[in-house]
Amino acid sequence: MMDRKRLLRRLEELCNVPSVSETAGEAAMPGVLLKLLNENRYFHEHPEAARILPVPEDPYRRGFVCALMRCGGRSKNTVILLSHFDVVGVAGYGAQAEYAFHPEAYTESLRKSGGARLPEDAAADLAAGGWLFGRGVMDMKFGIAADLEVLEEAGGHPDLLDGNLLFLSVPDEEASSRGMLAAVGYLLRLKEEQGLRYTCCLVTEPFFPKYPGDRGKYLYHGTIGKLLPAFLCVGKETHACEPFSGVNPNLLTARIIERLDSNPDFCDAADGVSTPPPVCLKASDCKDAYSVQTPLAAYAYFNFMTLSKTPGEVMEQMKSVAREAFADVLRSMREKAERFSLCGGKPALPAFRPRVLTWGELLAACEKANGQTFSQHIRTFVRERLDSGKAAPDLRRLSIDTVREAFRFYPDQEPAVVVFFCPPFYPHALQQADSVAVKLCRHTAELAKTKYGEKLAVEPVFPGLSDMSYLGLSQPCDCGGMGRLFPLWNNGYRLPLDEIAELSVPFLNIGPYGKDAHKSTERLCVPYSLQTTAPLILDAVRWLLRPEE
Repeated sequence: MMDRKRLLRRLEELCNVPSVSETAGEAAMPGVLLKLLNENRYFHEHPEAARILPVPEDPYRRGFVCALMRCGGRSKNTVILLSHFDVVGVAGYGAQAEYAFHPEAYTESLRKSGGARLPEDAAADLAAGGWLFGRGVMDMKFGIAADLEVLEEAGGHPDLLDGNLLFLSVPDEEASSRGMLAAVGYLLRLKEEQGLRYTCCLVTEPFFPKYPGDRGKYLYHGTIGKLLPAFLCVGKETHACEPFSGVNPNLLTARIIERLDSNPDFCDAADGVSTPPPVCLKASDCKDAYSVQTPLAAYAYFNFMTLSKTPGEVMEQMKSVAREAFADVLRSMREKAERFSLCGGKPALPAFRPRVLTWGELLAACEKANGQTFSQHIRTFVRERLDSGKAAPDLRRLSIDTVREAFRFYPDQEPAVVVFFCPPFYPHALQQADSVAVKLCRHTAELAKTKYGEKLAVEPVFPGLSDMSYLGLSQPCDCGGMGRLFPLWNNGYRLPLDEIAELSVPFLNIGPYGKDAHKSTERLCVPYSLQTTAPLILDAVRWLLRPEE
């Protein structure tokens, strides 16, 4: 029987650590986890089994926590309990930010105020009771506390299991997944050294309503993917009084945004599920100071979710968008110039043509024109910015700056759009119907109904980005060709695709019920999460590591 009071105590203790991504609180979290693991009798007696591993080349000096518990029997079968311990920031809490990491006190303060500061839905949950408010309570420190409690139960009754449990908790999931990417290689080494067979990975990310009023509860055995297509629009500078003498890259960028942003034509689909359409996350020109000269360049990048498309297929789509937008801009300029001439103006339109390049095409042309010294120059350009000793550079902006630097060496400096990908890349991961994870999902849904009186829907895709993307690849990926798509590939950004493919662990998500992840109204439904989620995780472990009859 799981100790619910201990689980809630540990949840509070975990939330008390302000482990916001890329802060000292995040770097301190592994020590807290190790302390909690050592409260477990097994790890107290086997301290070498629980370790903090560093994230290589990490500017924030973070680590991830890995703890191997050998249960009864001689089976090599091993279940991974995966979580992340970083959380998003608390600026949205305003003057209440200091209380966000103390869920019990924060929830009590909201009760005393009558929920006056809360939106209607959150206020109704507060009034109903059973909800705990605070940063990280549902995303995803309840999941960590539940995993710790599963380890307590497994350690107390080792003969009920035939195999091993591997607790893995990583940083940086909310930012660039450096923790999980570092853990992939370690998992492969540990598997070889310890003679393990990774049977399945249980993830405890929360589920939440799909739409306002949704009361459904969900299990997931796949995850969505993400690319970050970017466009560097190089224009032709001109004086603001002679707008038709050049090409304004801001206009090019705006046309691309107009064609791509929120456009359902670019949704991806698989297994009856569709992704959200692309969204522009940032757009800007590259001017550093005011002048009446039009900008030389501008850029935009987009959140693009995938379920079936490869990076190469998405790149072809983005090239088409850029060509159409460029042609549209030139056509519009001709029409406007004609209208301006009727007002007495005499614009002279340069003979520009739509020109779109991928990063690979730009790279090849510059290498041909400038020799191998160009490639070395680009590598040095990136390394100098990464090793400057200043704060870690934003990899999106570094990608854009790298493309701008490369374009300076391009033989033809006429207007162009360069299309490329910025980090991060999350591969989508869908599983076959005969996968152990899919079978376990169905078993768990049936058990939830018969044992706990809860109806759980089995879904093929977790709707948010997560470290589940790095547990395996559901389709082959051209690892060798990624450097022609990502300017920082293996030089500032490394994704171990070969290792991810080798790892290939089936996974499913059994999470707590919560609402408003990443918002100041983040909250956890305590009764469901304690009485159903935590026991279901333990039941799943028992199903996976059940001794042979």
